[in-house]
Amino acid sequence: MNRALAVTAACLAVLAATPASGHATESKTTSAPRVTMRQEKNYQVEVDNFSNQAFDEVALAFTRNSIPVTQILHQFNVPASSVIIFDLGPCSDIKQYAVSGLVSGERQFTTGDVDADPVGCDDIITIRNTAAPEMQRKAR
Repeated sequence: MNRALAVTAACLAVLAATPASGHATESKTTSAPRVTMRQEKNYQVEVDNFSNQAFDEVALAFTRNSIPVTQILHQFNVPASSVIIFDLGPCSDIKQYAVSGLVSGERQFTTGDVDADPVGCDDIITIRNTAAPEMQRKAR
């Protein structure tokens, strides 16, 4: 038991004397310039369902500059007075999108094609108790 305590104490002493880099005798006098990588912001479309209508599905179809195929994201069972957010990926890669709300397989609303804003990267679609949804662009 005493031997185990002595070994533990010796290991702790060595760790305390060793610099964080793990090299006890090496010291660096010059340092490399610090490089910070900034990840590009993702394009987000927020759908605010401020209507009294629940949707079986809210679908967002979008195209990217890098991929010529339309991609579709879905959110199922969207209740009235709710907010959902679609994350489309890197801002500069989003070309266009359209949002639709469906009930029993029938489209209740659509935004039509919306050109993506490569600067703002955040759009808000507001659904109210009217015939057509209202769309706003909002920088976050």
